[in-house]
Amino acid sequence: MTSILIPTLFPHLNADVGAHAPFHQLSGFSSRPAFKAARLIAAHERRLMSERFQATFSWQAIRPHLPLCLAVPESIPPWRPRRCRSYYRWLPPHDLDSSTAFAALDDFDLILRLFDFSAWRPILAQRFTNYLGPPPFDPVSLGLLTLLGRWRNWGWSTLYTELLHRSRGHDYRRLLGFESQDLPGLSTVRMAMNQTKVSVWRQCADSLVHALMAYGLIPTATTLPGDSPHQGVSIALDSQLVDARSRMRCSKMCAACFLPRSQRTCAAQAAGKEGWDCDTQACRHHCRRATPRDPDARYVYYEGHNRTQAEATSPDNQRQEKRASSQGEHHFGYKSKAFNILDDRLFTYWPLSAPFVAANRNDHLQTIPGFDDLRRRFPNLNIGEVTGDAGEAYDDVLRYIYDDLGALRMLPLRRHKVDEDPVACLRRGYDAQGTPLCPHGYTLAFNGHDYDRQQSKWLCRQRCRHQLLPDVRPSPDAPDTSTSCPYRDPQRPLGYSRRTGLTLPDGSLRLARDFKLDSPSWSLRLGRQSYAESRNANQSRRHLKRSPWFGLDNSAKANYMGDILTNALNLARFVREATAATGA
Repeated sequence: MTSILIPTLFPHLNADVGAHAPFHQLSGFSSRPAFKAARLIAAHERRLMSERFQATFSWQAIRPHLPLCLAVPESIPPWRPRRCRSYYRWLPPHDLDSSTAFAALDDFDLILRLFDFSAWRPILAQRFTNYLGPPPFDPVSLGLLTLLGRWRNWGWSTLYTELLHRSRGHDYRRLLGFESQDLPGLSTVRMAMNQTKVSVWRQCADSLVHALMAYGLIPTATTLPGDSPHQGVSIALDSQLVDARSRMRCSKMCAACFLPRSQRTCAAQAAGKEGWDCDTQACRHHCRRATPRDPDARYVYYEGHNRTQAEATSPDNQRQEKRASSQGEHHFGYKSKAFNILDDRLFTYWPLSAPFVAANRNDHLQTIPGFDDLRRRFPNLNIGEVTGDAGEAYDDVLRYIYDDLGALRMLPLRRHKVDEDPVACLRRGYDAQGTPLCPHGYTLAFNGHDYDRQQSKWLCRQRCRHQLLPDVRPSPDAPDTSTSCPYRDPQRPLGYSRRTGLTLPDGSLRLARDFKLDSPSWSLRLGRQSYAESRNANQSRRHLKRSPWFGLDNSAKANYMGDILTNALNLARFVREATAATGA
C-alpha cells in the first residue's frame, strides 16, 4: 500500500495573478449594429472575428499562464496534512511541444493541463469524519476520476476497466495522481461518490466559477455592445426536465406511498384511477408501484409551451394549442434549473448551478429562492438583466427582479383574456403588449429607459395628427375624441408623456417591462436566450437527460458535474479554436 504525505499548502487562486490575467482584455464587437449583423454567423466563426481572441487563447499564448488555479471558499475547513494512497498534483505540459501532440489530446486531457484542481482537496475532504484508519486515496484523485467517468459516460465497471488498462489508463493514472501498483477498487470509487454530499459538488462548481471570474473569463459586468460598463451581467433562466433512473410504475406516486401501511393513502384511487390497495406483503415498506430508489421523483406532462390556462384557451391560440397537445411529453423524474451568465464577447454562456427539485415543481417557484442562494454564494456579482421564458413572468418574480436585483425584466408576457377587451385596455391605460395608451387610445412611443431611476418614458409625439384612427377603440364606430386634446399644440411636438417603473398605470405587474415589446432592443436582448438553451443540448450530449444514478441527490450531483464540465470545456474549446486558427 502506497503512503504519501500530502501537506497543508497547495496551489490556489492568487488574487493578484487573476487580476493581471490576459483574459481581462477580451472584447467582442465594438458596436451594436456589428453585433446584430453577425447574429447569423456560427459562434466559433464570430469568436475568430473578435479582437484579441486568437492572441489570447492560442496554446502558445496561454501556456505561460498555466496552471489556472481554483478558489477555496472561506467557509471550508483547511486541509490537514495526511498520508494518502494517491497524490494529485498539476503536471507541467512538457509533453505538448508539438502541434501533433496537442491535437492528439482529448478535451478532458486538455482540462487537466489547463487547470490545477488542488484547491478542491479541502472541499472534497469534507466527507472524511475523522483521521483514523488506513490512508485513504486523495479526494481530488477520486473526484476527478468520477468526473472523467461522467465526461465519458462510462458506467462504474467501464471506468474501473479503463483505469486499469496498461496503455489507455496510463496517462490518466499519471495525471490524477494514482500509483499503478496501488489503484482504488470499484467499490471505493462508488463509495466516495455516494458519501460526497450534493452541496460539496456544488462548492466545487462554485470554486471553478469564482476562479474563472477572477481571471476575467466569466464576465462580471454586461458584455452587450452599447451597454454601460457599470451595468451588471445578464442572467438567462432555464430549466430542464431530467428523467429518473427508475422507470415509472405509477404517475400518482407521492410521499404518502412510503408511509407505514396503516397511514398510507392511494393518490391514484383518489383521482379515480385503478391504483393499488397495498394489502399484500410486497407493500409492507412502501407501495409496490412506487420507486424506492427514486422516492423523490415525480410525474409531469410537459405540453411543449409556457402559456397559462387563460392564454391557452384564447381563440387566437386554439389551433396552436391543438397542435401543441400532440407534441407534449411525459416525464418522470426531476427538474434542473440553471442561472446562465450570458457572454457576448465569446458568444457563449457560463452556467451557475441552481435548484434541483422534483419534476412537478413549477419553474417560477424556484426562481426567487435560487436567486437568494446565488447572491449568498456570489455576493459581489451584480445582476443587470434577467431573461427567460413566459413561465417565469409571475408578479412575485417580476417584483423581485425590479426591487431586489434592480435588473431589466426581459421576460415574455403572460397573456390573459382581458387583454382582448379594448374597453378594459382603455380603462387601465395600456394595450395587450403592455404599451401605455394616451387617453384617446393611441399607443405611446418608447423614449428610452433611465437605468438609475429604473423608469421608462413614453411619448405620444402627437400620433393622432398623423394617424387616422386610434390604435385601441371601444367599438369600430366609436368617434375620435383626440381633436380636443390639449397635447395637439404644434408648439409641444412631444405631446402627452408618461413614465412607468415597477408597475403599469393601473398598478399591474403582469405586463410591466422595461423595454417596448418586440422593439429592436427587446428582440436583440431576448434573442440571446438561445445561449442558455444550449445548456440543455450540452447536458443531453453528456447523457444527463436521463439521470445516470438513482435518487434525487445523486441525480443532482451528476447535473452539477455537467455544469463543471461545461465551464471547464468552454476554455478548452476556445484554446482549440484559437490554436487551429493560428496554426501554433
